[in-house]
Parts: sequence; structure tokens; C-alpha cells
Amino acid sequence: MARPNRTSVAASIATVLAMAPVAAVHAQITSSELRGSVVSVEGTPISGATVTVTHEPTGTSSSSTTGATGSFLQAGLRVGGPYTIRVTAPGFEGGVVQDLRLQPGTQPALRITLGGVQQLDEIVVVGQAAQLLDLNSGVGSNFTARDIANQPSLTRDVISTLARDPLAVSGGPNNLSVGGVNPRFNGVTIDGARQQDNFGLGSNTFATARSPINIDIIESVSLVASEYSVTSSGFTGGLVNVVTRGGSNEFEGAAFYYYRDEGWIGRKPFGGEGAFRPGDFEEKEYGISIRGPIIQDRLFFAVSYDKFDTARQLDFVATDANNNVDPAFFSTLNQIVLDTYGIDMLGRPQQAAVPEQTERWFVRLDWDINDSHRLQMNYQRSEDTGVSGISATNFQSAWYDTPTLLENYTVQLFSDWSPNFSTELRASYIDYTRGQNCRSPADVGTLEFQLNAASVAGSPLEGLFTRANNLTFTGGCDRFRHANDYADERLQLFAKADYFMDDFIFTFGIDYENLDIFNEFVERSRGLFRFQNADNIANQVANSVQYRNVPSNVSRDGAAEWGYSTFAPFAQVRWQARSDLELGFGLRYERISTSDRPTLDPSFAEAVGFANTATTDSLDLWMPRFSFRWDAADRTTVTGGLGLFAGGSPGVWTSNAFQVPAVFASAGNVAGVTGRDVPQALLDAVASGTPTAIDAIDPNFRIPSDWKASVRVEQQIDLDFEGLNLGRGWLGTAQLLHSRSRDSFVWIEGAQVLQAPFNQTGVAPDGRPIYADLQALGVSNRTILANTSGDKNWIMTLSMANQFDNGLGVYAAYSYQDVDMITEGSSSRGISAFRGQVTANPNDPEPRTSLYQIRHSLKLGLSYERNFIRDLMTRVDVFGQFNSGSPFTFTYDGFSGGGGNPLFGRPGNFEAPFNNSPVYIPTVGDPRVVYGSGFDVAAFDNYIDANGIPRGAIHAVNSGRGPWSQRWDLKFQQELPGFFRENRFLIELDVQNVANMLNKRWGTAKNSPGFGQRPILNANLVRAEDVAELGIDGAPALTGDAPRTNCQSADDCLFRYDSFGGGATSFRSNAQAVWYARIGIRYEF
Repeated sequence: MARPNRTSVAASIATVLAMAPVAAVHAQITSSELRGSVVSVEGTPISGATVTVTHEPTGTSSSSTTGATGSFLQAGLRVGGPYTIRVTAPGFEGGVVQDLRLQPGTQPALRITLGGVQQLDEIVVVGQAAQLLDLNSGVGSNFTARDIANQPSLTRDVISTLARDPLAVSGGPNNLSVGGVNPRFNGVTIDGARQQDNFGLGSNTFATARSPINIDIIESVSLVASEYSVTSSGFTGGLVNVVTRGGSNEFEGAAFYYYRDEGWIGRKPFGGEGAFRPGDFEEKEYGISIRGPIIQDRLFFAVSYDKFDTARQLDFVATDANNNVDPAFFSTLNQIVLDTYGIDMLGRPQQAAVPEQTERWFVRLDWDINDSHRLQMNYQRSEDTGVSGISATNFQSAWYDTPTLLENYTVQLFSDWSPNFSTELRASYIDYTRGQNCRSPADVGTLEFQLNAASVAGSPLEGLFTRANNLTFTGGCDRFRHANDYADERLQLFAKADYFMDDFIFTFGIDYENLDIFNEFVERSRGLFRFQNADNIANQVANSVQYRNVPSNVSRDGAAEWGYSTFAPFAQVRWQARSDLELGFGLRYERISTSDRPTLDPSFAEAVGFANTATTDSLDLWMPRFSFRWDAADRTTVTGGLGLFAGGSPGVWTSNAFQVPAVFASAGNVAGVTGRDVPQALLDAVASGTPTAIDAIDPNFRIPSDWKASVRVEQQIDLDFEGLNLGRGWLGTAQLLHSRSRDSFVWIEGAQVLQAPFNQTGVAPDGRPIYADLQALGVSNRTILANTSGDKNWIMTLSMANQFDNGLGVYAAYSYQDVDMITEGSSSRGISAFRGQVTANPNDPEPRTSLYQIRHSLKLGLSYERNFIRDLMTRVDVFGQFNSGSPFTFTYDGFSGGGGNPLFGRPGNFEAPFNNSPVYIPTVGDPRVVYGSGFDVAAFDNYIDANGIPRGAIHAVNSGRGPWSQRWDLKFQQELPGFFRENRFLIELDVQNVANMLNKRWGTAKNSPGFGQRPILNANLVRAEDVAELGIDGAPALTGDAPRTNCQSADDCLFRYDSFGGGATSFRSNAQAVWYARIGIRYEF
């Protein structure tokens, strides 16, 4: 097989006077559609013309006959090509259009002009340049197999290619935020089968740790943030649609091997001021893909296998220094615990390489039953092993393994029943399992050490940990992995029909999905043993022991098993209103059904006024769609649309309500603890206790949905000025996207707003509400999943691209984001999502800048390809990304483990508060704030001025900005002769952050504050009358629930700022500031 020219982006068309039609993409569509008209030179429609479309690799042909308006339609075509179009008509000269390549979904209308016999020797194709995109009138990008192969990437992950889109920002492998939205709201399909993380346990784009499919088997991948087909569903962020490659009449494929180790990583970030030590490891990736015929012109196969062995590089040197922790602290504490409890917490290395592995299989069969019917069958398997829970403060025993297994079976039938009527049927089944397995023995609970320098004085740990405030270290089994197992089965059935009549295409069909879920999640079911000083550790005295389980004390009995189905009929009409204008009108209806119910907890209704048994059963939504495409001029196309979208919402948020109610028990100052055995008193308390439901769905809950509207303008531009020629044929694109939530997610703590008498709030000096401290009151959390509205965004992108005849390619894109969110949904647990919100009012949050917003982003791509040696290709690709800093908020240090006091309320059940209350920034002499004698007012004032923080107000959430980030990546490719004439070896070198390789002072990287929170001071609330009577330092701090009950008006209490820590707003990342390289060899045949 001759290797195609990798710089080609447009179809090469023999005997064509104009360029080929625009490429297009339909999200969730796995085939291509070609529509057009045949007219005479005078513009008169030609009826009865025969249009034959042939897929050259397989020899498959489809024919249609033009009607009275001269129009034709071919649906169900294979994605890719090349295709040949032959047009014949009585009394007219026929001809051929060759080497057309099609993208998924519709292609812009093709206009073919025929001359009379001996009048015209050519077919004239009127259309746009081949590199333009249709995107079904939405916004986004489509990438071909060549684009994917040429993108610099250390991991050969398709996410690296999708990150080229100006709407997208990638935080690493398998992570992609689209339009400033949490990656949990993305949708993913592979040949129509949904393969996103259905449950939302992580922030991955795919359900697996890596992309579940080898990029060598991908024909096309698209990313859209809006797309107005009625078949489009399952996302409110972005939608990734992957279409695989099938076999052909020729045997072809590739075998590959890639390698790197610790020697292929830089060691000197920040000009040598920093250091990175990745540990010893080897990374190997190898595999093979083969495509070809089983029966010529009839039956074809494509198979792929690959395996990826790597290691995640860790370096905690900088973090330990920031935490004032000597590396010997971990080995010393580990030995103390081993000697005292017989538990090996496995230490915590300063540098390490943690093994990870992915193994993937793919099989596809294509059967051209006849010229009218084509059957496609897929089998896909992806198996991952990885490690999570890795943290500078976690011992290795608290890390946990995350094996995942995904198997997918998909069958599709494409049929042309007549020249005017075609159908597509698809069935897919996915079986998915995900483990979260502790590394400690099965009987070991969580060992939690809340320590500071004073609490370890006089012990072997003295001098090894010198931090004044508390820091929590975790050993044993992570509290959330005590009983944590997940599996789901997804069945999808899809049927679509297209009927073509004159200038109209009518589409109608049904989309059905059933998801069955098994979720075992019983946290703290092995017991959590908390120690707050070195003496207690040595004497086996736990400051507290926490235990939660179902009354049988068998965690497996607490597993939730439930499921739901979605039924979605749809209909759409596309009307070619004029030769240059197409309009689309559609409607999609979705209805959710489930017969499962959460276990009734009578006390829930007693507390908040309604039962915890509400589900999503019978929820429905009508989703109208409108789109247009206007060919405004020969080189200008304007597309746009408006529609309502739902989906992409993590199932874990509704599944939380189905968790079996459990009993929580705790005890303080427990002697004789072993770290393994839950005290009998707590076992008895759970066995005899009344199970309590923590999560529930609001009975008035509605399906979350967003309105989206967009406009896209594509313009071909010639930058040929007098005396300065920058090239002809540039493609300029401008996009504007606006989204606004109709109903979005929000969490409220029902015990704080609905349960009397705890729903009575206080008022802080700055006017924010003070809620009940449920922990101090001994009241259980009642977390309610509800709806809100107010999310909105405005996103603009500009891009320019060109591919020159001399082999040079240029791409530049800029995006601007203005994204307001009420809550991003930062956790899979309802209570964590609630308490993780950075807001002045967690039970009624207001829209604020999204944590995922990247205000400004610039992307640059350069490529150069040339055959320096005979016909052997040499190619270099460089891709640069420049992003403005992530937003963050200056907050109070309200984390109890860090020594702070939660000022405005706290959840119960020992759920620690986060540092998520934005700080009030006083004016000079502000009457709302007094300062303790240990507070450095001058340093505080300087900090405020240096960071430009507005005074006299609560710091606006996410109004802070972290540092800009930038990175250049490089790919070098060189062909070498293969064993046979048309075969090639290909040497590939990928370098991430190549600037650091060129100069150790370049390629630096700094992070914004973690979780968007920069705690800067410790504060307490004090009564104004106590300050007047006892003085500032003498006034007792209001702790527990006292702030709510004592501060009934803004004048009742004052803020007392007791200690100022300040802190950096950017942090060096040694791991991101060094270069990484990988070498590979491929044999392509």
C-alpha cells in the first residue's frame, strides 16, 4: 500500500473546475450522507440523471436518480474514502468526480452542472473548499486519521488531537474541558456506542483510564460544543464522536513499538533552580492493526491489538518542603505504626514511578450484503490497571488500585430501500466494571493522623514535621474504599429513517437506552481511627473512631442495584430553501423510566418534610432544534442554530439516593485500638441503630438541560498584498457560542434549610448567612439533589489555517471564555459536592466565574513535510498552547484539620469543612473586623494591595487569576524503506515541552491554588458586646453552633482575624516544567 501524503487536506478531483464539497460531521452519526443537485449549463434541473457513488477501497456502489428538481441523496455511506461519483443523463455529457473523502454525517449540498452532448467535456462541481466543516450548523472541529497521526503526543491519545480545538482545554491524558464546563458533562460515542464515564466517578473523558481504542483504527473524530441534529444527545459540555476504520479490498495495516524510560525525561526545571526525579521505570507500547478483505468486494475485516505499559512519575520534594515535612517523617511514622499495630503503611517515597497498564482489542466486520444493504459489526475490549489516591500526605497503603474493564458489542445495518428512502439500525451493548481496591490488608481500616509540630514534640517525629497548623496524614485503607465496587450494563437501540423528496429531507426515528447499575459504596465500614498527637499513636489511643455500615455489619448488604431506561423519539426536516440556504427544524423527546425505588427512611420525611423515595421516573423533556446554513458568497459560509440539550450528567448524583440507608456511630478517646478491629460498642450501635438516608432527590427535580445557540462563519482568504504575499487559500473561522441553563444541578443541605429548629440562620458581620453546625449538634446530613438556573456562557473563537504546496502547514486559534456557573459538580458524593462549593451561601449559591474557565487561550500549529530522500517522507509538527491562569478565590482557613474554625456552619457525620468560604476583605478601620494581637495587619494590608484585592466586600468567587501556562510539543517523523516496495518503516520522536529541552530556563510551569481555594487567614466570630467588655483578645471565640445562635443580626458579632498566613497564588510544578520524550518505530504496509 502506498502511504498517502500526510499534508493533504483537500480532495483531489479529476476533471473538476471547482473544489470538492465541504466536509461535514454529525455527532453520534457513524456514516456519511451526500446530497446534491444536477443542473444544465442554463441552471435548469435535470430529471432522471443517474448518480453513482463508489467507495473505491471496497468497490461498494450506490446509485440514485434525480427527481423533478434535479436533486439526489445518498445516505449510509462509509466515512472516509476515496469516493468516485459518476453522473449520466440522457442527452448530456457524463463525467466523473474522483478522490472525494467524506466526513461523518451530512456534506454540504453538491451542485453538478452537465453540458449537452459534445457541448461540455467536464462536470462542473459548485461547492466550497474541501477543508471547510459543516458540523451540522454547530461549533467544533473534525479531525481525520492523518490529523491524529501527526499530532504530537507522548501517549498516542486522541485527546491530544481534540485539544487543538479552540473550545477545548486538556488537563492531561483523558481529560478535556469544553467551553469552560466540567469534563463530567461531556459525551463520548465510538461508532455510535456511548462510552463516557456513565457514573461520573472521575473527571475522565472516557470511561477508561486511557482512550479505549487504538488511534490507528480511527477514521475520524469530531468534537462539538453545539450540534443541532435531533439524533444528538448525551452531553451539555462537549460531544466526542469517534468513527472507526473498516477493511477494504487491499491488505493494509501497521505494527508499532514505542519506548521511553527515566533517561528520556528532563531533570532541570526553572533554569536548574528546581529538580525533578521521576524514579526508575520503563514505558513500552506495542501493537498491530490489520485491515483487508475476507471476500473481495463483499466482506471485510479490521482488527487491532495494543498494549501500553508505563509508570506514573511522582516527585513530592517541593510539596514536602511547602508542608515543612522531612522525608524521614514518613519512614519514622511508618515504623512506629508497624511496631505498635503490626500494620505496614508501606511508607511514602519522595520520588516514585507507579506502574500502569492498558490492553485493548478491536474487531470490525463489514458485510456488503448487496448494493442496498451494508452490515457492520464491532467488538471492542479495553482493560486498564492504574493507581489513584496518590498524595503527598497519603502513605502508599492509602493509595488504591483502579482496574477497569470495558467490553462493547455493536451491530449496525445501513439500508437503501429506494432512491428516496434509507434507514439506519444500530444496537450496542456495553459491560463495564471499575474497581477501587485498597492496597492494605482487607481487615485494616483508615489510620488518620492530624498532627502539627507541637503534637509530635518529645517523640521520634519531633523535628521531622515543623508545621504550626495541623496537617492530616492518611495510612491504612482510604476511608472511601472500604467497600467500593461498581459495574454497569448499557443497552442502546437506535433506528433512523431518511426520506428524500424534492428539496426536503425528512428524518425520524427512535433512540432507546437501558442502564443497569451495581454500586457498592459504604465508606468507613472498616472503621476510621483518628489520632491527634504522637503519644496517642504510641499508646493506641484514638482521639476518635468512626464507623458506618448497614445494620447487618456486612457492607455488601449496603450495595445499591438499580437501573433506568430512556426512550427518545425524534423527527426533523431539512429544507433546501434556496440554492444557497438550508434550514433545519427538529424536535426530540426524552422520557426516563425506572421501577426501582430508594429504601424508605421514615426519619428523612420527619426531618425535611418529604420522603427520600423520589426518583427520576417519568421525567421527560421536549428539545426543539433549529439550524441554518447559508452560503453567503462563493468563499463565505455562515451556519448556526438554536436548541435545547440534555445529558452527559453523571449518574452517580442520582444514584446516591439509591444507596441503602446505614447507621453512623462514633466514639472518642478509645483505648486499645488496633487499626483493624472496630470496637464492639460501635458494631453493636450500628446493629441496633436506625438506618439513615443521607441523599435524596428533590420531588420537584427536573431533567437538567441547557439552551445553546451559536453562529459560525467560515471565509476563504487570500493574503496576497502588494509587495507581500502571505499565501492564498487561507481558511478563517469565527465562532460564537452562547449557553444558558434551563435547569441545572445544585445540592442543598436539607438539615440546614428545612429541618426545624436547625433551619434558623444567623447573620455574619458581612451579611452572609450562618447555617447550623450539624456536627456540633449531632444532626445527620440530609443532602438533596435539586435544580437551579443561572449558568451561562459566552465563548468566541477565531482561527486561521493553511496548507501550502511547499509542504508548510500553519494553524492559529484564539478563544475567549466568559463562563458563569452556580456549581461545577466537583465530587461524585452529594455531600462533598455541596461542601466543596466555593460560595458565600452554600445553600443558595449564585452564578460566578466557572472554575474551568480559561479566559484567554492561544494555540499555534506548524508543520512541514518534504521528501528529502527519494519518495521517503520527512515531517515535523510543532504544537503550542498558551492559556491564561485558572480562577481561584481567597478564603478563610476553615478546615478543622488545619486548625481553622468553620465560621458559617458545618455538615454533620464528621464531614470536615473545606477552605471554601470566601474571605471578607475589610477596609482600613472597617468596623466589622477586629484584629487579634497575633495578627500581622501590615503584612495583610500589603498582601491585599499586592494582589489587587477589592476592599469592603466578600472576595468575589473565582475572581483571582493564576499564572499563564504555556507548552510547546514536537513530533518528528522519518520514513525509511520497508521490506517490500510499497511498505515503509516510520521512525517517530515525540517531545513534550520541547522548549525545556532547548533551554532549561524555558518551558516553566506554575499552577494556580488547588481546588480554586487560597486560604490566607484564620478567623473567629466574636460577640460585639464581649469585645466591648473583655477586649479583642479576651472575647471568647464562638465555636460549634454558637455563631448561628449568637449572631442574629450583622451588628451582633465581629470578625476577629487571629493569624495571617498569606501564601503564594502560584506554585512551581517541577513535573510539568521538564521535557519528556519518546521514540517509536512503525512498519506500515
